[in-house]
Amino acid sequence: MPDIAIVGGGIIGAACAYELSRAGASVTLIERDELAAGASGRNQGWFVLPEDPALEPMARATLPTYLEVAGSAALPVWIDRSPVGHLLVALDSEDVPRAQDALSAATAQGVAIRALDATELHEVEPAVSPDAVAGWLLDQGHRLDPAALTVALALAARAASADIRHHVRVRAFLHGGDAIRGVVTDDGPVHADTVIVAAGPWSTALLDPIGIRLPLTGARGWIVRVQPGGRTLRHMIEHAGWRVGPERLADVARPSAESVATSGMPPADVGAVLHLHADGTVLVGSSRQPWVTPEPEDPGVPQRVLRAGIRLAPSLGDATVTSTWWGLRPLSPDERPLVGTVREGLVVATGHGSEGVILGAGTAQLIASIVTGEPPPFDATPFDPFRFDG
Repeated sequence: MPDIAIVGGGIIGAACAYELSRAGASVTLIERDELAAGASGRNQGWFVLPEDPALEPMARATLPTYLEVAGSAALPVWIDRSPVGHLLVALDSEDVPRAQDALSAATAQGVAIRALDATELHEVEPAVSPDAVAGWLLDQGHRLDPAALTVALALAARAASADIRHHVRVRAFLHGGDAIRGVVTDDGPVHADTVIVAAGPWSTALLDPIGIRLPLTGARGWIVRVQPGGRTLRHMIEHAGWRVGPERLADVARPSAESVATSGMPPADVGAVLHLHADGTVLVGSSRQPWVTPEPEDPGVPQRVLRAGIRLAPSLGDATVTSTWWGLRPLSPDERPLVGTVREGLVVATGHGSEGVILGAGTAQLIASIVTGEPPPFDATPFDPFRFDG
């Protein structure tokens, strides 16, 4: 089996380390900060099937690995063993058609759906606003602790003899002719037959200097944690139709210099996504805004996130805000990951957007097939890193 160096200690890098090390590869995972320091430890922490049918096989391959790892992890990893229910809510009549894409995708995936009128909705989920007009309860949805899961994957890889290094920065690649044969870190060189770059939106900082330019950008997303004083949630709840559509994605992820010079940074897209965490707090999200500065472009986004959350579940207005945080998500133009070989000895696994946790272990299985030369576990064509060329 080959020697593998993985750059990035988020959910993708940790899952790749786990999959490859248990297959017998000699793995070195290198993280510039602590494990799960980026969006992998700073997200909503829920698992639902993606609406994009091209992503479904990768997502379906992911959940069994998470349940397996969580069941034997060296640290506590909270993950729902069975679905808790994903509740889409229409707050007014205009939301009803906006829910149809999600409902059509769920139907195609074989997910059972229960349509709810206003009365049934409030019986199923009393916390939802009395103004809501309809809802749909999808038989899916697993809540989880993404930071603990990422660490558990890395520790399981270490138990299978992987070398896990954190607080070590990768500066450049080692070259062997036209091939990549390792990386140079602040602690010295790490030689490898194959390097896997799974560094999220920071991947381009390594790839650009060697002439590999992928259409990858970053988006900042906020989460607010609140401690309710009374009524809690029974399901994962989402305001139907808030997600950014394809027509808005380019503006959100790739604002032009002219538009920024004229109008400033585009505002964050904000919606309401709620779930009850294992510790009794409620996570309120989410948002998306272009990442172009080290600090938040708009520190007022958490206020907007809370407004959206309280509109969906008014009792949250009495909750105590305990913390807020943001993470940086790597985006491709079509919001599908970039997974594949980009040069001899160099493989990328990035661009998962807000679905890194949902696609993590499936991505790792695809990466393992690429490294070992085995047939892919599912169609890899939608994830070709060079699909936007030409």
